[in-house]
Amino acid sequence: MYAMMPLITLDEFQKRSGIASKSVCKQILQYMLVNGIGRETRNIYSFSDSDRIKLAIHGLKNGIDVESISKILSWRDFEEFTSEILSLSGYDAERNVRFNKPHRVEIDVVGTYKSPKLAVLIDCKHWHRNDLKSISTYAIKQIQRASILMSNRKDVTSSIPLIVTLYPMTPKIVEQIPIVSIRDFVSFVDAMPLHLDKIKLISR
Repeated sequence: MYAMMPLITLDEFQKRSGIASKSVCKQILQYMLVNGIGRETRNIYSFSDSDRIKLAIHGLKNGIDVESISKILSWRDFEEFTSEILSLSGYDAERNVRFNKPHRVEIDVVGTYKSPKLAVLIDCKHWHRNDLKSISTYAIKQIQRASILMSNRKDVTSSIPLIVTLYPMTPKIVEQIPIVSIRDFVSFVDAMPLHLDKIKLISR
């Protein structure tokens, strides 16, 4: 993924990826192209930001550890990757959702599910810290964002605020808000309906 530049030759890709065999590099590039990742024009390969996410999702579907994938994503990629995981779990996912009333807020990722609609509000944290005071502050802010979302979206009947982090954190629940590492996010989303009695659920 480090070698996925906007424009790159086979030789440059080999150098940046650190792969000794040029034929292996060629096979990797062809494999990505066949799977809709990147483009080739006159032996020049091009990759967009969305191609990085496509590769990450492709890796996830093929059994690569989700935490390993996330470590090489930027914070923007991390948000989009989190959004894509929600989509794979059947949610309608949106990124960078903004509201101006009663005051301006932005939510990194919002996933809505079925009807009556349940909204999952995610604050993506691409850092590694165990500072309980800071985490508590972010958790409280996420609760406030959930209330604002519900005041602006009348079709949402309940919402769950949570924080998704790059690395596992301790504690795992702060202010009744789950602190979920990206490594555990897929299993958490699948099991979430079973744990609604333990986490913050904001309902009308």
